[in-house]
Amino acid sequence: MIDNSDNNLYTTQQVEDIAQRAAQYAVQQAFHDAHLENSISGMAISQNNEEVNDMAYERRQVIINHNDDGSPIFKNLRASSQDEMNIKIVKAFIDSGRIWEYLPSNFTKSKRPNVTVGEYSEEWLQRKRKVKQTTLVSYKLYVHSYIVPFLGKRRVIDVTSNDVQALLDKNKEKAKKTLIEVKATLTQIMDYAINDKIIEDNPCKDKDIDIPSDTETVRDALPIDQFNDIIEHLGDLLPEDRVFLATYMYTGIRRGEGIALCWDDIDFDKKEIHIIRNATFPGTNVATITTPKTNAGKRVIPLDPNLESILAPHRSSGYVFSGEKPLTITGIKSIMRRINRTIDLYGATLHILRHSFITYLVGETTDYKTVQGISGHADVFTLMNRYAHKQDYKIKDLFQKLHNNLSGSGTENVAEAIGK
Repeated sequence: MIDNSDNNLYTTQQVEDIAQRAAQYAVQQAFHDAHLENSISGMAISQNNEEVNDMAYERRQVIINHNDDGSPIFKNLRASSQDEMNIKIVKAFIDSGRIWEYLPSNFTKSKRPNVTVGEYSEEWLQRKRKVKQTTLVSYKLYVHSYIVPFLGKRRVIDVTSNDVQALLDKNKEKAKKTLIEVKATLTQIMDYAINDKIIEDNPCKDKDIDIPSDTETVRDALPIDQFNDIIEHLGDLLPEDRVFLATYMYTGIRRGEGIALCWDDIDFDKKEIHIIRNATFPGTNVATITTPKTNAGKRVIPLDPNLESILAPHRSSGYVFSGEKPLTITGIKSIMRRINRTIDLYGATLHILRHSFITYLVGETTDYKTVQGISGHADVFTLMNRYAHKQDYKIKDLFQKLHNNLSGSGTENVAEAIGK
């Protein structure tokens, strides 16, 4: 007798595979081999065909187990074809637990056959608590907004590559990057399920799975004349708003890096800004101060003379934009609303300003490694990284070129505003 107390059943997909590819062997050979007859007394003890409503039916009685006294336990099966009968026979032996007597030794049981994708995804998120908060927030977004709504009630053991493809197809209007991240998240979940011996193969790793979206998230850089026009009107802003906007425009730093920037990070003597922190908002209004987004995010960038002239009069302690505590999401939105009411940003967000700044840098040089040293990207053009080497003196040369391009009537305007 096979101990089936843990209710470990073969997966639905594997059942179908057995039925289609191995049922004939399991039914016609294994169960009827002479050396098995003494233990199971033969499987089929009666077989009848009958016509019902002009449709041929096959009936078969099989021995699926034995009582304590040794008498057989029968199960009556009925099917409309031999293929259907084969499937029912195999399923009957799976349900009884005796299928394991006849399957190859390399077939293994699922330790948790009934756990659903929704349940296991939540367990997986709990095990990911040690990752950075921003990463965990992203995982939760992909799990709760994409994976669980589509696959949540399905058992993990039942998920196939077709299900994964269907999930992606359902969200094909989303950006390609989003779908790539959704698939990557589900792939991780299924890898954990393999380690937990719930499944044997990862359905997400089927090479035929396609990312259906052609939608790319494109953020166009502002034309240089619009960027310069914003600079020319910095003097029209309130002092705190001018410090805020100018810092982003003259450095190209990320939003969170600006929020986490402290006065101690700015070396006015060496004309350098040290980027060593980042602010994240893991589903909350209040910032969490952490390390930069990537290892390359820790960097030193030159302090542009125009930016220095704007910052110097406000030099203090604490955070550059907000004093003792970092700005909140509400605070950022409030500043951006005031700025947009005062001057024309041409629809630019802080990220578009960063994107524009880096675009102008790239336009000034083919030394992409140097641009990487300024922007803090983990990887900028892998091919170039193999042959180019960042040289610190080039960073300041490059900033000088950009400073010359961004100098003009705006500089005098800002200087006048500061002098008021």
